[in-house]
Amino acid sequence: MANVTGTGTLVVDRLKLTGAGYLAGPAGGGFLSPLTPNFIDFLTFLTTTVQIPTIALPLTSPWPGYAFNHALTLTPLAGAGIADSLAVYNCATHILFGITPDQSGQTYFAQARSNTGFGLNLPSTGLVAATSDQATSTTLASPDWAKGLTVSQLDFYKTPWGRQYLGYIQSYGPSIVGLT
Repeated sequence: MANVTGTGTLVVDRLKLTGAGYLAGPAGGGFLSPLTPNFIDFLTFLTTTVQIPTIALPLTSPWPGYAFNHALTLTPLAGAGIADSLAVYNCATHILFGITPDQSGQTYFAQARSNTGFGLNLPSTGLVAATSDQATSTTLASPDWAKGLTVSQLDFYKTPWGRQYLGYIQSYGPSIVGLT
């Protein structure tokens, strides 16, 4: 679990890093410990891969920690490895976009949730099977592989990180959360 102090110091699993420099990762820009999901590498993922600006998600924000911890509970661990870490980071990023309020004067996350962004505020009732004119006709259908998806799992289809997460956990096998 991460703890951010008021002095700009981040303490994670007995590692102490000062200022915002930890967001860039170790020298060379890679992960500190790629084989095991951890909060520092998740923050690196957010700033380097997802490219969330620090003005939209400051160092002291509690929301990445909440998203990361929730993702750890949702992601089955099939053994240590980069795939497990990336599954957690992609799941947490999807969650982060759904729960993070904007900083004063910012609209980064509100825009991402809007209809012009990922449409996270719109209900998920199925997958689009066909469209004619997007304004007049859309058909939702459940292909055989998607019939067991929950509303929560359908929601993961809305962001690229959610889709990556579903791909990772689907590779674990048919007994994982109903995905086959």
